[in-house]
This record gives sequence, C-alpha cells and structure tokens, in this order.
Amino acid sequence: MAAGGFINGWNRQAEVTFGWSREEAVGRVLSDTILPSRYRESHLRGLARFLDTGESPMLDRRFEIEALHRDGYELPIELAISALKVGDAQTFHAFLHDISERRRDARLLATRQAIATVLAEAETVEDAMPRLLCTLCEGMGWEFGVLWTVGEGSVLRCGETWTASEVDLTGFADATRDSLFEPGAGLPGRVWASERPAFTPTTGDDPNLPRALSGAEAGLTAAVGLPLLAGGSVRGVIECFPGQRHRPAPEPMEMLETLVFQIERFLTVLSDRAQRVGHLQQLSLTDDLTSLPNRRAWNEGLRRELARAQRQQEPLCLALIDLDAFKAFNDAHGHPAGDALLCEAARTWKGLLRGADLLARYGGEEFGLAFSGSPIADVVTVIDRIRAATPGGLTSSAGLTAWRRGEPIEALVDRADRALYEAKRRGRNQTVTAP
Repeated sequence: MAAGGFINGWNRQAEVTFGWSREEAVGRVLSDTILPSRYRESHLRGLARFLDTGESPMLDRRFEIEALHRDGYELPIELAISALKVGDAQTFHAFLHDISERRRDARLLATRQAIATVLAEAETVEDAMPRLLCTLCEGMGWEFGVLWTVGEGSVLRCGETWTASEVDLTGFADATRDSLFEPGAGLPGRVWASERPAFTPTTGDDPNLPRALSGAEAGLTAAVGLPLLAGGSVRGVIECFPGQRHRPAPEPMEMLETLVFQIERFLTVLSDRAQRVGHLQQLSLTDDLTSLPNRRAWNEGLRRELARAQRQQEPLCLALIDLDAFKAFNDAHGHPAGDALLCEAARTWKGLLRGADLLARYGGEEFGLAFSGSPIADVVTVIDRIRAATPGGLTSSAGLTAWRRGEPIEALVDRADRALYEAKRRGRNQTVTAP
C-alpha cells in the first residue's frame, strides 16, 4: 500500500483470499477493499498519525483481525505490517493468512466444553434443550437459533428462539414461531427425518414462504440443522443461522457429526436417568402386592382431589372398605391364598370404578376409595355394588363420608374410619355413612 492508502501490490494468494484479481485490486483504496466498515475510520487515523510522527503500535507485530472478502462476508486473518521508505516514497507491506480453520477448530473445542457443562448440570432432557440452543449459537458465533420440538400431529413446532444481542431479527423470529414442519419438509424436517445434521446455503430452500421471505430480508443466507437425539429417537432439532458477515460455506459435516454425537451421549444419559427416577418414583407410590396406589400415593391423591373439589366447588366422598374375617381366611387357607384374595379384590373392585375414582390399598386388608363430583347418595350405591363383588366367599364392611367445605383431610379420613368401625360393630357386611 502506498502512503496515500492505495493498493500498489497484490499477489496470487491475495487474489485467492479476498476474491479480487490483481488488475481489479491495484489502484483501489485498501480500506474500502479489505477492511470492514467498523475499522476504516481508525485505520485512516492511524495512517495519518504514522505519516506525521513515524510511530504506530500496529507495525512489526502479529495480530488477528477480521478482513472483508469481495463477496461481502468477513474472514479472520493473522496480519503483520511493516513500513518501508525508499527515497521520499513511503510504502507498507502486509503479510497475512486466512485463519478461518484455526478459529473454527478453537471455537468448536470451546463450544464442546460449554455443551458438556450445560448437559452435566441439566436435570432432564427438556431442561437441557433450551440451554443447548443458547450455548451452541453463542459458541459457534451464529446470529439466530431455533429449538424445534415434536408436537401434536407429528409436526415440528417452534419451542424457543435465540437471537444475538446486536441484531434485530424480529420479523424472521415471528415468522419462525408461526411455522410448522412435517418430516422431510424444510431444513428442520429433513434433519428430523434423516436424524443427521444438514446444511443449506440459502433460506430460500425453506418451503414456508413467509419465513423464507423474512429470512432473505434479514440477510440470513445459510442455515445449519442438528438433531437432538436421545435413546435412539429425535427429541427435537436445533436450527442455527450465521449472519451476513459469515462465510457462506457449509460447516464441515465431520464437525457437526461430532457435536451431534456428543449431545446424543449426554441426552441419552439424561433420558435413561429420568426413566429410572420415574420408575423408582412409581415403585415408591405402588403397593407391591396389589399394584394399586399405596398409602403414600393415597395421601397425595387425596390432597389433589380435595384441592380440585375446593377449586371446582364439587362434592367429594371418601370410603374405607375392609374385608370381613380376613384373618380367619388366612388362618384357614394360608397367607399365599390371602395374598391372592387381596389381589383379586383389587382387580375386581377397580373394574367397577370410573377412571377418575381413586382406589388404594390403605393397609392390610383395608382399602381407601375417593369419589369426586358425585353426591353421597350415588356413592352409597357404588360402595354396595363393590361390597357385593367381594371375592373368595367373604363379605366386606365400609365406612363412607362426604367432605364438608373447609374441612381438613385428617378430619375427613377420621370420620370415614369411625364409620367403618361402626359397620364392624353392627355385625359387618354393611355400609355405614357418617353423619
């Protein structure tokens, strides 16, 4: 570059790096040719200061900076500038090379480390996915990201969006939230169907016209899609868009495959852990013998039913039912037969109830029932039908009561228990309704 800021030398590698031929570049203003606009003013001030004082902090040292390609995108370069004066002519020589691959590798490593941290801290797959979106986009330097989740009707729906703080993509974000993709449709649908990462060089490939137009207007010229796999199935798709300043070239598939594999391993662990925790929770709420809800589940279910009754101003009835002479049956036939009888009673009685009714093993040969939305007169009929279906030639007794508005659970259960005791005292094989 000459002292006036004009390019006076341009070799073959410069042509490859910046896209300008030697004939086109020589004679152009260097700052307008290869410097992003945000650097131009400081470049011109620094040049003027050097010509005036002979000093510049930018000379004879290596530094990294973004340069501008002829096609309008930016690329990172490592640069060293030296000044040479021959007679009265001051010239500047720049030795530089494209460090895009080095930057990309470093960015990938940092992103993978950040992803590992996010996934290690997540409790569930659902908790991890939105945080993955932010971590991926920030780490890879993308400007807009979408988390697509599998919704009703076997379509992908927008679950969450992420936008870099320095850009305004409101129109495209709104169009994205209104979009749906079937398997194979658009980049999200193709990634969903193939379960592999994919790259598209233009948002015009999007079959959703409003979204494609908004993307073109926003300058989003390319997109990357990554499947979120867990336990062998796609839980969602992350779609990311580099901005106008990025090189319009696909991210290497090997790099994307590495990210997908890393994410899948972590999400599968989270999914397996969630299933195990869910199974253990289910076991903790299930009676081992009858497979009915146990006493703990009964207490939790009763609290829910009471809250719903209060909220919806509906009646709630509670019954405790006990097998009569069960100890004598055990003594006569043995405990295995007694266990089988309890299981048969649980199956039979459950078959006589609505899906919304709660039946639980309260303890021993005693069972608890809760009925929401039914008046006590109707519930008496149901309880008598249940008692009539008691298996093994046995009878059963029941205590029934209706919830009084504002009454705590403990009082409700106590009245049902006292009504059951009264049914036993009166000779068993009957239902007593608490006053």
